[in-house]
Amino acid sequence: MDMRQEGNAMPLGTQQNNDFAQVTIDVWNDKVFYQEQEFPAGFMAASILNISEEDFKELIQAGGAPTFLFPVVIQGSDMEAAQVLPVLRERMIYLAREIWKYPPFCYSNLEKELRRIDILFDDSALSKIRTPNSEFQQEFLIFCAAITRIPMAILHFIAAGRFFELDYLRHLKKRNETYFAVAAHDCFNSKEFWDELQELQSWDVEPFSVHPELTSTYVLARSPKSEKEMVFVERVSFLRLTDFYTYDFLNGLHHGHAPSQCQGCGKYFLTTNGHIPKYCDGIAPQDDRYTCRQYGAMMHQKEQNKQHPVYRLFNTRTGTIRKHHQRGKISDDLRREALYLAESYRDKALLDNDYAADGYARDMELEHIYAEAEKRLK
Repeated sequence: MDMRQEGNAMPLGTQQNNDFAQVTIDVWNDKVFYQEQEFPAGFMAASILNISEEDFKELIQAGGAPTFLFPVVIQGSDMEAAQVLPVLRERMIYLAREIWKYPPFCYSNLEKELRRIDILFDDSALSKIRTPNSEFQQEFLIFCAAITRIPMAILHFIAAGRFFELDYLRHLKKRNETYFAVAAHDCFNSKEFWDELQELQSWDVEPFSVHPELTSTYVLARSPKSEKEMVFVERVSFLRLTDFYTYDFLNGLHHGHAPSQCQGCGKYFLTTNGHIPKYCDGIAPQDDRYTCRQYGAMMHQKEQNKQHPVYRLFNTRTGTIRKHHQRGKISDDLRREALYLAESYRDKALLDNDYAADGYARDMELEHIYAEAEKRLK
């Protein structure tokens, strides 16, 4: 390879010029590259499903206020425009910060966008903003339209994604491209799906579509596997945020990736293999010492243990020992020794099938446990 060519090869995800008006990603195999960061296909679409109802209401309200203000800056009187512009700037800053909590924006440079807001909404720029058909006015309007559409784009995609996961993905016997394709076909051709979305899409603002509009080209980049190799990478751009999420969602399904809702914490997470998922790897809300997956496995084991004959007898005897202690029939020392012996017999029975079948029940008789415990206390 010509060393000059090698030196000109870019890492994936560079020079994408992402902002509120356009999302650009590099797609290579089952990976997506955004702002030089690597993600599994479908990760962004799965992650955006996790906005809480409270946070989402805040986002919708933040996006609604500016839509009534920026037309006043363009079409209102000089006095009205001068009064409204500072208010609009603050609303835009607040909206930008809210949007920046969520993918893909949370992986971009917020300070860069805030500087852009400072320039576009500066009081000294008011005359340029109000100059009809000026380049500055066009940039101002494009920015306002783009950022205020984002909450509705998220709303519509979340409705579609959660419906698809709940009514179709969750009931699949297998999780692979074929099963995902059948599920997508059935869902996107169902009357129930479109009836639910129709209720949300009364305004023609970022409506959900199963056919995302995009532009695509190829760029040369350094291979993620070896800096000395170059690869062809598909660079895909979207003017609508809804289309970006839909594309990422479908591209993930194409590669066998799909969102699933954790039975532990309720959050959505991306699965990238054929296993039927139940739990994510996030911190368990029930006990922060464990992940949801670890906590779920522990609870499952405990549930199984309840049905095990060795554990059933153990739980019955230890329950009686504790009741005797609570009622003052035995001392605290005897309670402690008796529980220790019961645990010892239980562990021996779990390791020795012959003992479990013959001697375990005899040793777990309450009189025997108390007699042996009293011997240990002497």
